[in-house]
Amino acid sequence: MGKVLIIDSSKVTASFIQKTLQQTDLVCDLAYSYEEAKKLIAENDYFVGLSSLILEGVESGKGVDLLLENKIPAIAVTSSLDEKVLSDISKKDIVDYVLKKIEHAEYIIRIVHRVYKNKGLKVMVVDDSSSVRTWVSSILRRQGLTVLQAADGKEACKLFYKNPDVKLVLTDYTMPEMDGTQLTAHLRTIRPMDELCIIVLSSDSSSRIAPLFLKIGANDFIHKSASVEEILCRVNSNLEILELIEESRDRANKDFLTGMWNRRYFFEYAGPLYEKCMVERKELCLALLDIDYFKQVNDNYGHDAGDEVLKKFASMLVDYVGNRGLAARFGGEEFMVILDDVAAGELDDFLNGFREIIEDFSMTYKGEVIEFTISTGATANMGSDLPGMISRADDLLYEAKTSGRNKVVCEEM
Repeated sequence: MGKVLIIDSSKVTASFIQKTLQQTDLVCDLAYSYEEAKKLIAENDYFVGLSSLILEGVESGKGVDLLLENKIPAIAVTSSLDEKVLSDISKKDIVDYVLKKIEHAEYIIRIVHRVYKNKGLKVMVVDDSSSVRTWVSSILRRQGLTVLQAADGKEACKLFYKNPDVKLVLTDYTMPEMDGTQLTAHLRTIRPMDELCIIVLSSDSSSRIAPLFLKIGANDFIHKSASVEEILCRVNSNLEILELIEESRDRANKDFLTGMWNRRYFFEYAGPLYEKCMVERKELCLALLDIDYFKQVNDNYGHDAGDEVLKKFASMLVDYVGNRGLAARFGGEEFMVILDDVAAGELDDFLNGFREIIEDFSMTYKGEVIEFTISTGATANMGSDLPGMISRADDLLYEAKTSGRNKVVCEEM
């Protein structure tokens, strides 16, 4: 993670914020004066800064202004929420404000992490009013989000197809060409609610509009009279929900140790791919890889070393396969690869290329040099079903291991 700058004349407050953020392994620099902050900013890069509104020796809000002048997303820290303070805060292009209270510690962590996670995250604002688009976009950019703009639903669809990694769409209701309901319904045919968040931002006062949008797939509805603070809270909450769903999906589909796809996801992915290739008469290759004498690695260097070998091997395998297929940990030291972008005639060379990389590779763990090799069984014979193809690759892997190891036994067709 990047670094956080905390500016506060009170060492107690600065230390409280620092300890709060360090609970999540964030690196924090402290500045107890405006001049200290200037010096630290000149010498470091910060992805976000938190500044007290009141600093000794300078006008109120100067610490926040310093952060903004240096294009550092700023979070204002205050002990008061009277009308004047809120009015002053609302005039600054800050991410948010936080209170100097222990009960706000969790929110401080949330908003700082939100700014960090927003880097490179794409959102889209859809409204036929250029002034509204500009206003909403400026609010979202404060959060570090990358903002795309569209004047109506039709333009939004074109933008979305060019930017399929958009995570959130903020759309108006009444627009020419394609209105908000049509856009929402169309986007839901492309991406489900747990992958794309759609928030409606409308000035329509009818009590029927919000339920209408929610029923066709919108995640949330905000009236345009809402405060900037409410809009930001709702946007951030919806993005957090998407991330929680993604994290849950990863826990179910990814191997805990290596971070690569697990056996469960392999079958979820490979089954439809196999059927598709059968219908379209396309080639499909499958390989089963096993680390040779892995038990000896555990016995000689310890299980922690064995875990490091598995993690490094998994990373190398995923990088090597790239977008030519999918690699998964099948269990223990056994890995499965399904390839839909490697021709049957290239399969042996492709897998031997990886085998040679592993043979030439060594890693150091606690001063010990560890080397290992792999055996591979592979087939391009699709047979009659996926389990049969896997069984054939397993037989070929057994042949590779019983005939000397560190080799690829490949059946092209």
